Amino acid sequence: MIGSKEASFIHTDIDNGKKNKLQLVDTPIHSWYQFVLGYPPHLVKYYLSKFNIHRGNLVLDPFCGTGTTPVECMKCGIANWGIEANNMAYFASTVKTNLALDPSELSDTLGFIVQSANYSFNYHHISDGIAFLTPLESQQDPIIIKEIPRLTEEQEKIIPAGFISEKPLYKVQILKTIIDTIEDNEVRAFFTLSLANLIVKRAGNIGFGPEIYRKKAKVDIDALSYYSVNTDHMIQDIKLFKNGRNISNIVHGDSRDVNSCLNSDLKGKIDCVITSPPYPNEKDYTRSTRLESVLLGFIQNKQELRSMKENLLRSNSRNIFVNDTDGEYVRKFESIEKIADEIEEKRIRMNKTSGFEKQYHKIVRHYFGGMLLHLKTLKPFLSPDAKLAYVVGDQMSFFQTYIPTADLLGEVAESLGYKVSEIELWRTRYATATSRSIDENVIILENQ
Repeated sequence: MIGSKEASFIHTDIDNGKKNKLQLVDTPIHSWYQFVLGYPPHLVKYYLSKFNIHRGNLVLDPFCGTGTTPVECMKCGIANWGIEANNMAYFASTVKTNLALDPSELSDTLGFIVQSANYSFNYHHISDGIAFLTPLESQQDPIIIKEIPRLTEEQEKIIPAGFISEKPLYKVQILKTIIDTIEDNEVRAFFTLSLANLIVKRAGNIGFGPEIYRKKAKVDIDALSYYSVNTDHMIQDIKLFKNGRNISNIVHGDSRDVNSCLNSDLKGKIDCVITSPPYPNEKDYTRSTRLESVLLGFIQNKQELRSMKENLLRSNSRNIFVNDTDGEYVRKFESIEKIADEIEEKRIRMNKTSGFEKQYHKIVRHYFGGMLLHLKTLKPFLSPDAKLAYVVGDQMSFFQTYIPTADLLGEVAESLGYKVSEIELWRTRYATATSRSIDENVIILENQ
């Protein structure tokens, strides 16, 4: 296997600090709603070209997040499948890969939503600053929401404290209630995704660094002007790709068991995989989408949150459970066992006794065990010469113990009959825990 020190470099004119950013040319559709920890469309384009993937091939993203690979494939006319376990991310992927919408109907419905919201705000004496906008026309009669819906006690328990203020929350709740009256499921989903964008970009008191964090509370927001402009941009994107085909299929499922996610008639037909699974660290990936997930009804209570976490690849202490057995599948890998044992020895030596810290060594085993299960159940679906690209980051989250993720994943893959053709350095990331830069690589596998 090629070690990370011998890794080749992905050639790009983009500075390291901007490599993972959305480029202006890629904003159509991709910008509708993005997962902050995702990777950019230009990386997908790089591997589609490198692997010579074109129309007639079939691409899979088994950890598709908010749809970067499926959307980019769709833009190129390449049939594709995606698998995602996070409820909010799955929903976003399904909406972003649906081109079968009528732009004129969407424009008319946008007018209905904005007029209804404006009347409803006035009814509740809520100001919003929409006066500068050109009034949106609609053939539908506007409605007035006379009772503002409230979050349940269970919902409030799973939203981190201070993530949204009272007035912005009222406006989001009114908009959601109006949108929920739309009868067409696909049209309703389109406008719901725009509301998710509003929640993240405007309404919430949240920011994104290495972790999601709480920002200064917003007393109020310009909800309707933002929502109107953002949704109109989405409608313009639909017009831009109106001749495109709906060639994406997104599955809500657990990629540790690909058999349960894909139809059996796809066996032997997947030519390419471009994906980025979670990294083994202390990031709770559900927390990054928690606010919009709760406000839009994708998670109602702690039990639903736990159920979703149980379908995710084990990567942090918040989704390790007593009955987990993934780690048993990698007990034979001395390199993985050594790192897990080192982490536990450090914990004992440093007298770290929190419940989360006691999970750290288990995370390493369960993470690579879960990836083994994924690669094993994926293999029957691959064509004989399939190429696979996995974006993974080295880690030092657990008592500053170095985890060479790409190298270890390569060992696991080789044990299943894959060939590691190369490891390419994608970019370097600054690790706050160690105040040093660590690598983010793309490990390229070949089916054999």
